[in-house]
Amino acid sequence: MKALIMIYNAAIESMVLKCMKECELKYYTKFPGIHGAGKSAGPRLDTHVWPGVNNALLVVTEDEKIPAMLEKIKNLKEKYPEEGVKAFVFPVEQVL
Repeated sequence: MKALIMIYNAAIESMVLKCMKECELKYYTKFPGIHGAGKSAGPRLDTHVWPGVNNALLVVTEDEKIPAMLEKIKNLKEKYPEEGVKAFVFPVEQVL
Protein backbone atom coordinates (compact mmCIF):
# COMPACT_ATOMS: atom_id res chain seq x y z
CA MET A 1 0.00 0.00 0.00
CA LYS A 2 0.97 3.60 -0.56
CA ALA A 3 0.06 6.91 1.03
CA LEU A 4 -0.59 9.76 -1.38
CA ILE A 5 -0.62 13.29 0.02
CA MET A 6 -1.89 16.02 -2.28
CA ILE A 7 -1.55 19.69 -1.34
CA TYR A 8 -3.41 22.15 -3.55
CA ASN A 9 -5.03 25.56 -3.69
CA ALA A 10 -8.51 25.31 -2.18
CA ALA A 11 -9.84 26.96 -5.37
CA ILE A 12 -9.23 23.79 -7.41
CA GLU A 13 -10.59 21.29 -4.89
CA SER A 14 -13.53 20.25 -7.09
CA MET A 15 -11.08 19.33 -9.87
CA VAL A 16 -8.88 17.30 -7.50
CA LEU A 17 -11.93 15.42 -6.17
CA LYS A 18 -13.11 14.77 -9.73
CA CYS A 19 -9.71 13.24 -10.56
CA MET A 20 -9.94 11.06 -7.47
CA LYS A 21 -13.38 9.83 -8.46
CA GLU A 22 -12.14 8.99 -11.96
CA CYS A 23 -9.31 6.96 -10.36
CA GLU A 24 -11.77 5.20 -8.03
CA LEU A 25 -10.17 6.69 -4.94
CA LYS A 26 -13.10 6.90 -2.54
CA TYR A 27 -11.51 7.20 0.89
CA TYR A 28 -9.44 10.10 2.14
CA THR A 29 -8.65 12.40 5.04
CA LYS A 30 -8.90 16.11 4.34
CA PHE A 31 -6.79 18.80 6.02
CA PRO A 32 -8.61 22.06 5.20
CA GLY A 33 -7.28 25.59 5.37
CA ILE A 34 -3.57 24.97 5.62
CA HIS A 35 -0.96 27.65 5.04
CA GLY A 36 2.30 27.38 3.17
CA ALA A 37 4.59 28.67 0.48
CA GLY A 38 5.64 26.82 -2.64
CA LYS A 39 8.08 27.46 -5.47
CA SER A 40 5.54 27.89 -8.24
CA ALA A 41 2.47 29.21 -6.44
CA GLY A 42 3.99 31.45 -3.76
CA PRO A 43 2.67 31.91 -0.21
CA ARG A 44 -0.92 31.17 0.76
CA LEU A 45 -1.22 32.48 4.29
CA ASP A 46 -4.85 33.71 4.37
CA THR A 47 -3.76 37.32 5.01
CA HIS A 48 -4.30 40.57 3.13
CA VAL A 49 -0.76 40.43 1.83
CA TRP A 50 -0.78 36.69 1.02
CA PRO A 51 -4.42 35.68 0.46
CA GLY A 52 -5.72 32.17 -0.09
CA VAL A 53 -5.36 28.82 1.59
CA ASN A 54 -4.39 25.33 0.61
CA ASN A 55 -6.07 22.05 1.42
CA ALA A 56 -4.45 18.64 1.66
CA LEU A 57 -5.83 15.16 1.09
CA LEU A 58 -4.30 11.98 2.43
CA VAL A 59 -5.21 8.84 0.53
CA VAL A 60 -4.00 5.36 1.45
CA THR A 61 -4.62 2.87 -1.34
CA GLU A 62 -3.26 -0.01 -3.37
CA ASP A 63 -0.03 0.65 -5.23
CA GLU A 64 -1.60 0.15 -8.66
CA LYS A 65 -4.03 3.09 -8.24
CA ILE A 66 -1.27 5.64 -7.61
CA PRO A 67 0.15 6.11 -11.16
CA ALA A 68 -3.21 7.12 -12.67
CA MET A 69 -3.78 9.73 -9.96
CA LEU A 70 -0.26 11.08 -10.32
CA GLU A 71 -0.87 11.49 -14.05
CA LYS A 72 -4.03 13.47 -13.32
CA ILE A 73 -2.17 15.66 -10.82
CA LYS A 74 0.50 16.28 -13.47
CA ASN A 75 -2.24 17.38 -15.88
CA LEU A 76 -3.74 19.73 -13.25
CA LYS A 77 -0.30 21.26 -12.66
CA GLU A 78 0.05 21.93 -16.38
CA LYS A 79 -3.48 23.31 -16.75
CA TYR A 80 -3.35 25.50 -13.62
CA PRO A 81 0.33 26.36 -13.03
CA GLU A 82 -0.46 29.39 -10.86
CA GLU A 83 -2.77 27.52 -8.48
CA GLY A 84 -0.21 25.16 -7.03
CA VAL A 85 -0.69 21.44 -6.60
CA LYS A 86 1.82 18.92 -5.29
CA ALA A 87 1.67 15.18 -4.72
CA PHE A 88 3.87 13.05 -2.48
CA VAL A 89 3.90 9.24 -2.30
CA PHE A 90 5.11 7.24 0.69
CA PRO A 91 5.14 3.52 1.45
CA VAL A 92 2.66 2.33 4.09
CA GLU A 93 4.20 -0.30 6.30
CA GLN A 94 1.26 -0.98 8.57
CA VAL A 95 -2.40 -0.03 9.02
CA LEU A 96 -4.21 -0.65 12.30
